[in-house]
Amino acid sequence: MGLLVLLAVATVLALQFRASQITTFKYLNDKAQAIVRQIEFDIRHYLDPAVDQVEFIARQIESGAYDLNDTARLTDFLTGSLAGVPQIAAIASWDNDLRSVGVRRDPDGGTRLMEADARDDPAIRKAAGEMADADGPFWGELVFSGVTLINLRRPLRRDGELIGFLVAVITVPGLSELMIQTGDQFEATAFILYDRDRVLAHPFLTAVHEDQSRENPVVRLNNVGDLILSNLWNGTPVAGFEQAAAQSVSVVESRIADRSYIFIYKWIGDYGAVPWVLGAWFPEADVSGDLKRLWLSGLVGIAVLVLAIAAAVLLARQIAKPIGRVAANATLVGELDLSRVNRLPPSAIRELNDQARAFNTMLGGLRAFETYVPRSLVTRLIGKSHDREVISEEREVAIMFTDIENFTTMSENHPASDVATFLNEHFALLGTCVEAEGGTIDKFIGDAMMAFWGAPDAQDDTAARACRAARAIARAIDADNAKRCAAGKPLIRLRIGIHCGPVVVGNVGWPGRINYTIVGDTVNTCQRLETMGKDADRGDAVTILVSGAIARLLNDDFVLEPAGTFQVKGKADVVEAFRLVA
Repeated sequence: MGLLVLLAVATVLALQFRASQITTFKYLNDKAQAIVRQIEFDIRHYLDPAVDQVEFIARQIESGAYDLNDTARLTDFLTGSLAGVPQIAAIASWDNDLRSVGVRRDPDGGTRLMEADARDDPAIRKAAGEMADADGPFWGELVFSGVTLINLRRPLRRDGELIGFLVAVITVPGLSELMIQTGDQFEATAFILYDRDRVLAHPFLTAVHEDQSRENPVVRLNNVGDLILSNLWNGTPVAGFEQAAAQSVSVVESRIADRSYIFIYKWIGDYGAVPWVLGAWFPEADVSGDLKRLWLSGLVGIAVLVLAIAAAVLLARQIAKPIGRVAANATLVGELDLSRVNRLPPSAIRELNDQARAFNTMLGGLRAFETYVPRSLVTRLIGKSHDREVISEEREVAIMFTDIENFTTMSENHPASDVATFLNEHFALLGTCVEAEGGTIDKFIGDAMMAFWGAPDAQDDTAARACRAARAIARAIDADNAKRCAAGKPLIRLRIGIHCGPVVVGNVGWPGRINYTIVGDTVNTCQRLETMGKDADRGDAVTILVSGAIARLLNDDFVLEPAGTFQVKGKADVVEAFRLVA
């Protein structure tokens, strides 16, 4: 029997060691990919919004909304465009005569007008010549103007004719700040190379380097001051990282001054003609330590399992099941999916029984709590705050107010329970449409609803999202009215107002009662716009009014009709209103 037990234990240990080996190397491969993936994500999150903004500006100019010769309106438009993309240092438009109008960001946070006539500038003439064959935005070569800049270019065409081009420049030191943050996450030194021998971003390059100039905007690899990084191309491939290699991630080892270092990198070619190398390095001990722990755990496992194999089988059956249930249910709680969470049964082990009782008590409180707090909002706030307090800040948002026409008259002859049931069904229709477009429902006020877009998550197309949600609500109300008509119930008529502008968004209240909400004149204007729907009523089931601020952000997918103007109480400005054809 002893021989059989030893044979069984040896088999189990061999299987466990192999599984641990696979798991360890999978972890190391995942870590290598995670580092590169995070760097790539940071870069794209830093640069790609500039592409979207330049494309938006270009389309506005190409559509005729702005004229390249109308300096005042064009300057205002470009100034406003800079506000949403802080990494853009300057943006300028050029006509075919190589005259430009642009704005640049000053160190104090303001902006300054730029005008130039570059007909005699060979560099600008060369850039203009490159536009003829370009179909959309493309990244040009790096330039140096007090700081290294990445430039993004976009030709402007109207009716197939080239009328000029846009140029936006983005500061590079911000990429080095991102490398510091990413490196801290993984206890590594992250970097971006510009081809093989120049360093674009590195923790040492958060300020202008002495070697940077107009002729050499990027520091040479051997001059950046990182002795470890300068040995990158002397490294040899490390075995065991085949999974990372399949994802185009290279892992090499280089020995420097009797110490070994691991380099993880990947080539990308999305930001200009010169490819970039995204990567990080860290001491080889970080990897070998995991492998040493693997072998040590195998030796310890042999000693422990020989002495405790019988007891382990019995205890594992008592412990594994309740722990598995706790882990599975805790994962669902972390996802706020409380409907699928089950109460934990009692356990014969005192600590597990106490844990089950505490978990069940927590679950009861959370289920009561989720009734009053929007799950979608809490989930997004958790992802945004990363365990930090949500602070109040000014944001540009789009706001929607809805209100049922003559609701008091409709409800006065019905029991309170019927009115509550109707409102719950009505708000379910509205809430589904709002959340489908990424909106946040702020509150319900009687039969009215307030929602907004642009917080807590930043959204570039808040106006379009709000208007799409409004059209979806109109369709939902029409479908619901068809059912109500068939059942002999009165039809619902709804007013919707949509407006956008700056608000203060964040936690508002006192420690015992806090709401994540928005406040400001923009909210009051939107509510006034919704009430104006009474005067603009044409008999439709849903009347949708949008402000001029919203209308200017919409494309041709939305059909608008002028609906007059109104003045907000206490303010001198007149607000334009448009009817959105649902």
